[in-house]
Amino acid sequence: MKRILALMVGLLWGTGALAKEGDADMRGLTVSAGGGVEGYSGALAPRIDPGAAYGATLTLKPSKVLGLELGYSGAVNSIDLDGLEDQLGNPDIVRNGGQAVATVGLTASPVQPYILGGIGVSDYNVRSGGEALGYSDDTVGSVPLGAGLRFYSGNFSADLRGNYNLLFDEEFAPNTPTVDQDVVNADFASGGSYNATLSIGATF
Repeated sequence: MKRILALMVGLLWGTGALAKEGDADMRGLTVSAGGGVEGYSGALAPRIDPGAAYGATLTLKPSKVLGLELGYSGAVNSIDLDGLEDQLGNPDIVRNGGQAVATVGLTASPVQPYILGGIGVSDYNVRSGGEALGYSDDTVGSVPLGAGLRFYSGNFSADLRGNYNLLFDEEFAPNTPTVDQDVVNADFASGGSYNATLSIGATF
């Protein structure tokens, strides 16, 4: 994964060196979509495997450095069964959510590193028998914090970012999953989530 991210950064940076600032449409409304990987930290990490992430974003940039985003994001993560897949099948968790994020560019150039922060909410849906292990559907709030690198050329843009999500009110994963666990009295796992995504967009 580190090699893939390094290759993406090198590609964006190398291509950006060919772009002139006057050719880049860095203001206006950008529509973008992309995908990547999402995983979990803390006590959630051994319970839930990293999985595919995807999303779409509307970004309004009133200036070359400030961005305001409204986005949809989703992910599918398998529940870690610790070698018991043959007996228990393949339960997973599907997340669908939205977030509002502000980005601040560290430069005003067509290759632009930036930082981000915001607020989000997600719906977690447990499938394929995960309920028997103590997992349950839940609505979870989050505070995304992260950094990224954007490349602009004309009305085309590419966005490579990584962020960590501080989760709160999460009760979708038990701390020690067991078959037929009493969900009412479950000790729920705590932690956060992280993701790395590459998105492609166009500015209007």
